[in-house]
Amino acid sequence: MSAFLSRNRWWITRTLVLPLHLLLFSLAAFLMVRLVPGDPVLARIDLSNGFSQEDYDRMAESMGLDGSIWTQAWEFLRSIVQLDLGTSMSTSRPVWSEIIDRLPATLELIFLGLGGAVVVSLVLAYLWLWTDNPVVRRVLDGYRNLTGALPDFAVAILSIVVFFVLIPVAPAPIGRLEPGTTQPLVTGFPLLDTVLTGKLDLTLQMAAHYVLPVGVLVFIHASGIWRQLSLGIEEQVAEPPTLFKIASGATRRSVYRSVLRRSAAASIVTLGNKFGALLGGVIVLERLFGFGGVGQFSIDAVNSLDFPGLQGFLIIIAALCLVAFFAVDIVNMILDPRRRPGVRVDA
Repeated sequence: MSAFLSRNRWWITRTLVLPLHLLLFSLAAFLMVRLVPGDPVLARIDLSNGFSQEDYDRMAESMGLDGSIWTQAWEFLRSIVQLDLGTSMSTSRPVWSEIIDRLPATLELIFLGLGGAVVVSLVLAYLWLWTDNPVVRRVLDGYRNLTGALPDFAVAILSIVVFFVLIPVAPAPIGRLEPGTTQPLVTGFPLLDTVLTGKLDLTLQMAAHYVLPVGVLVFIHASGIWRQLSLGIEEQVAEPPTLFKIASGATRRSVYRSVLRRSAAASIVTLGNKFGALLGGVIVLERLFGFGGVGQFSIDAVNSLDFPGLQGFLIIIAALCLVAFFAVDIVNMILDPRRRPGVRVDA
């Protein structure tokens, strides 16, 4: 048993601390939400005929906002342990249901964007390895330097102006489907559901609405992934393992695969970071293209002082980020065992 724990401590430890990290963030989210300006109790009391302190206290109790802040925090954490995010003050539905209904649509957009960015980065990597053309190399180097220089919302606005207003080849940014079209529901992932239900016309229609937002995500985020991948490639092409494979007569394709595998660690970290950033950043794209999604729920929660809704949104986003970073750590340590805690690397 001790031998098993010793060999697998690198992933067991990280698995065990995940719930603790989430619980600590939940407490931080609770306290941050309490800093939002405004009084959610007053926002829901009918002020037209005035109100008494008893009316205020009764409403606060019904909303779970009575007692000291630490009493509320304790009740909140106890609910979190029971996987209860509370009830939305604005919709009167469980927060968990509100988020789960909307989250798949947001995740689908993120997965399509990041998946496309990974494919583009790999294509650029193979192109960089295959060619010695200085012009092509300069173009690839210039693209990787775009990282962080262009905000995605600015590129999204520009794409709408160019491809919808000036050159009207893209559909109107008013949602995933044309108005009056019923969206099928199977898994909650909109594009996938059109495929699963066999409605090819809706699949093509939705794919057309996805071209601009997904294209923006790919263009912006492929540069960051490509930057890390290219730096790793430049380092690995001159390393002894690469020179040994070349000297042993390995095919170019085999050498390239080896170089890419050993260069991937930093890119995987970047991919995990971008996933976490997009969970918050894609809210703007959803608004620009009329997609709705979980971002719309968070904005509505802020505008209506819906404390449970806002807390639930922050906790779910934090949980997804923690899982993503956990997966990045595990994949990195699988690709390179030297990164595992306690592993000694002899010089």
